[in-house]
Amino acid sequence: MTKPIPFKLDPTLATNLCVQMADGLRSAIVSGYYRRGEMLPTIVELAKHLGTSVQVPRTAIATLAAEDLVSPRRGVGCIVAGHGKSIWKGRILGIVPADREGTYHTSAFFGEMRRSFTAAGYLFDVATLDRLPNGSLQYGALDMALRLNLDFAFPLFCPAAILKRLERAGIPFATKDGDYGVETPGPMLGDISPFLSQSRACGVDRILVVGIGSKSVVFAEVCKRFANAGLAVETILAHCSHGPGYLERLERTGMEVMIRRFSRPRESWPQLVFWADDFLATGGLIGLSERGISIPRDVYAATVANKGFAPIYPRSLARFEFDPSATGRAAAEGVIARLAGRPASPIVEVVSYIPGASLPAPDPA
Repeated sequence: MTKPIPFKLDPTLATNLCVQMADGLRSAIVSGYYRRGEMLPTIVELAKHLGTSVQVPRTAIATLAAEDLVSPRRGVGCIVAGHGKSIWKGRILGIVPADREGTYHTSAFFGEMRRSFTAAGYLFDVATLDRLPNGSLQYGALDMALRLNLDFAFPLFCPAAILKRLERAGIPFATKDGDYGVETPGPMLGDISPFLSQSRACGVDRILVVGIGSKSVVFAEVCKRFANAGLAVETILAHCSHGPGYLERLERTGMEVMIRRFSRPRESWPQLVFWADDFLATGGLIGLSERGISIPRDVYAATVANKGFAPIYPRSLARFEFDPSATGRAAAEGVIARLAGRPASPIVEVVSYIPGASLPAPDPA
């Protein structure tokens, strides 16, 4: 066996081992790890190193042979099939911690990237990083992926340790000062002037901004922009651990924060509550209702939300609406331009301000 096998099998997954092995070999072939004319490991080698019976690699090889990716030859071995042209122009890797993998933002963002890359002839895979019991990231899946021929990496919600691994591997990657991994982004929330005009028209000069996380660059930027616009900003930065049940805990945290904050005397209440997360807003609205506080009669409200996922409330919510699909498409176009040697425009989060009845404009005189 001339090359180490660049993947592992996971018997705990619902996907059977034959399919996992076929997927692993297929990815290694189309990415260029196993090149045209090279010999794959033998069935016995595959079974031994991946801990399976010989029937598993035999079935996987048969699957790839039916796809014309390999050519099994009796007495010789299994040869990567010849093609008149490259199967893919290159390979791009998305990277995301497992606790962020299932969020709507990540699914929509990477889903649109995948469609754009595939249409342009690039293979796009995602390496998901699980967490160890102590909370640190497990890098095995990433380290295996970095052994393949990668043209570009796109880390999403990844810490600096991931970027250092990419630097050591010599792989180009997208970065930004924040959480999203989008290169040179525009200002958080985009144009806030419509929101500010509507707030001033309602007489708002005191705002409570509620966010999540211990060190949130995005949260700090939001508060700074509101303060620079002349608003008196009160902040609550709540904490909520990631992992299974995260979104439920986030909503509960939002509810508890509002119940505690609005248990104080009425004269201390902010005029407007701004949630920097839509799940915090969902719980926050429940908390305000529990305190008998009506929007917009007693307090105005606004939030951020992903497009199509605004919290449900009897009155429409004023919100900054993010479009992760459009942002993913723009990010993919920027990466494709870079790989083609063309100058890429800065990638900006696609976000719009949507007026709502929770921050109503006064009736014209």
